[in-house]
Amino acid sequence: MRFLPPFLALSIFMLLANCIESTQPLLSDARPLLGDRLRFQLYALRDGAAHDPIVATFVWRNGRYVATSGSEEGFGDITIHAFEGPDLIVQSIRPGLPTEYAIARKIADGTYLVVAIDETDADESTRNRFCDKESGASCRVAAGDAIVAFAHATAAKPHSIGGLAVLLAD
Repeated sequence: MRFLPPFLALSIFMLLANCIESTQPLLSDARPLLGDRLRFQLYALRDGAAHDPIVATFVWRNGRYVATSGSEEGFGDITIHAFEGPDLIVQSIRPGLPTEYAIARKIADGTYLVVAIDETDADESTRNRFCDKESGASCRVAAGDAIVAFAHATAAKPHSIGGLAVLLAD
């Protein structure tokens, strides 16, 4: 969850050892679901409050949102994928690092609660089926259906830490 405080992880989402990852991006066919240019005010959520606000800007380029500011905070490129209802799956892509995944749950217009997709939210059979436990990796996945299975499990549970992303007007 290296991309979660502040947002994406939303590259939200960096703190939890149990988030799923892959050696390369697994979700394809990304579209600019939130527009061609995104400016977010991002917060880390902990201890019952929002902390460490930063602004990150992304532009749609070559099938992904490319970080144009906020990269000094460790943000890489992201793709956003429809999940269930207004919920989205965020795929965080940073060169030389594993690809990480989070759920962005729409809580109001332009406001998202971002939580890393966590292997411990899933049952043991799901973990056994999809996790490749390599050295240094909590749960490395190799297919999009694994991401969706873990995303369902994470979406079904309450989470007390994560990120808050507020979409800003240009």
